[in-house]
Amino acid sequence: RAYTYLRSAEGVHDAVNREIRAVRNSVGLLDASTLGKLIVKGPDAGRFLDMLYTNMMSTLPVGKCRYGIMCTENGFLTDDGVVVRLSEDTRLCHATTGGAERIHGWMEDWLQCEWWDWKVYTANVTEEWAQIAVVGPKAREVLERLGGMDLSPEALPFMGWAEGEIAGIPARVYRISFSGELSFEVAVPAGRGLELWEKLHEVGADLNITPYGTEAMHILRAEKGFIMIGDETDGTV
Repeated sequence: RAYTYLRSAEGVHDAVNREIRAVRNSVGLLDASTLGKLIVKGPDAGRFLDMLYTNMMSTLPVGKCRYGIMCTENGFLTDDGVVVRLSEDTRLCHATTGGAERIHGWMEDWLQCEWWDWKVYTANVTEEWAQIAVVGPKAREVLERLGGMDLSPEALPFMGWAEGEIAGIPARVYRISFSGELSFEVAVPAGRGLELWEKLHEVGADLNITPYGTEAMHILRAEKGFIMIGDETDGTV
């Protein structure tokens, strides 16, 4: 993913600050497609996730999201992300970009070697979905211009999710944030990610819609106080 999106003769520092201001004041777009997406399904799925995360996931209602962190057997933070209750027996676990394969292997190791009689199925579906974060005080307005779903605070509260269509594209919309601003993460079939990205730019042009890179993302989340697994979680802090 882009570190920053440079314009003409713009320097990196100025570009990053421009992207941050756009998110804080209007609306920004982040390509979040690389985030790990792991399906955990079965009658024992909730019980299984309670063992992997430090907080309870079995109590998460259908239609809701919950942030969680995972520790190794030594008590060191190893990954984090938002868990989504898709249905009674199915959860979607978001993992860090670099952690998807590792965490999927970690899940399978426990299931095959320790809890082999638990009724749980896992699948890594990371590459099946493109995911775009629409972030900032104008985020809802931009998505409403594309039409297709009710994204009002009453219909889709913070840490909720909904399924439908955005601009005629099948989508799941998660009301989660890694910036401290109003934010929607929109997941669509991978083959239609670019289509959504371009439509968002079209309808948000008059609002100064701005793509932002990983450096702006790091600063936004640090200002909010969110941790970054790996950078700040080596077991000593």
